[in-house]
Amino acid sequence: MLSNWMKNFVLIFSITFLLTGCTALTDSDQNKNGMLPAEVFKNIDGDTVTVKVRGKEETIRLLLVDTPETQHPRLGVQPFGPEASDFAKEILYPGRKVEIEPGINYGRDKYGRLLAYIYVDGKMFNERLLEEGLARVAYVYPPNTKYVDVFYDIQDEAKKKEKGIWSIENYSTDEGFQADKAAQSGYKTGIEGGEAACRGKIKGNMNSMIYHVPEGSYYNSDIKEIEWFCTEKEAKEAGYRKAKR
Repeated sequence: MLSNWMKNFVLIFSITFLLTGCTALTDSDQNKNGMLPAEVFKNIDGDTVTVKVRGKEETIRLLLVDTPETQHPRLGVQPFGPEASDFAKEILYPGRKVEIEPGINYGRDKYGRLLAYIYVDGKMFNERLLEEGLARVAYVYPPNTKYVDVFYDIQDEAKKKEKGIWSIENYSTDEGFQADKAAQSGYKTGIEGGEAACRGKIKGNMNSMIYHVPEGSYYNSDIKEIEWFCTEKEAKEAGYRKAKR
């Protein structure tokens, strides 16, 4: 007969399998091209987006690229962060059909986000960020180095053209983005529009997908993840609905 300890172990294992095993992504979820069909649910920033796969929400962290921050609690809004975020919203808008190429063994980062490449109409979005000078090649960790050589070539072209982040000398480095260098160059975050220029206006709660206007009852409530909009129309187009109060 099974001991009580063994019975408890079997019970816990069975529950864990039912809760996790049935929802884990596997190769069987891929289409004939080896991709995971998905639909964009909401944008978070330039290199992070939430999609729906098999009807389940999955947050994707783009592999091998890093865009400047827009919502970091310590770094705040970095130069070209709003531009990268706006570019992502333009291409990866809610409802858009995309394909996901997961990293090796469906790896995840420390936040539980799926590491992957995203394709829109056959074009890899990771590459587009690099082409526009809105991201740097970063977080190069084996075994997920499949496209790293191609990425560095694209980055070199953006550097030569001094596009985006490469228009500010010594701003983008192997250690990250150096905001002090941008300040010395005279760059001001939000000068070209984007989320930074809309701070203090329409406040979107990224967890509930509800937006709040300044005169609303909950406008000044503690919201962990905020997305700013200049107008209510922009908030609605991004998939948010207005707070009832």
